[in-house]
Amino acid sequence: MIRQTLSKAERLYHRKLFEELLSSKNSFVKYPLRVVYKESSTPGEFPIRIAISVGKKRFKRANKRNRIKRLIREAYRLYKPTIIPLIEGKFFDILFIYIDNKLPDFRTVNKSVQILMNKIIESEQ
Repeated sequence: MIRQTLSKAERLYHRKLFEELLSSKNSFVKYPLRVVYKESSTPGEFPIRIAISVGKKRFKRANKRNRIKRLIREAYRLYKPTIIPLIEGKFFDILFIYIDNKLPDFRTVNKSVQILMNKIIESEQ
């Protein structure tokens, strides 16, 4: 059973794995998000581990950056039960990067996350 939470084991926080992910060539853009992903070199407890980045250069105030990260996490968390069964035993590390200069609404972020996750699944099959 897939839980609707987003635990620490589902987050990408190891420096080595994060650096491997950043050196990956696999990326897509669906405005206002860019996603960088790769098949994980070290499988974890969950099939998908995510990280989220919102640039300090674009949003000086931490509360705005945190709000955007919260929206992205929520969109991923809601869509997770749909995509986990589709990846068939593979493990992925995914980085979401927010690239717009304006605060988004949830509908925009949710649509972008769904499209990007579907593109990742299509490209890996």
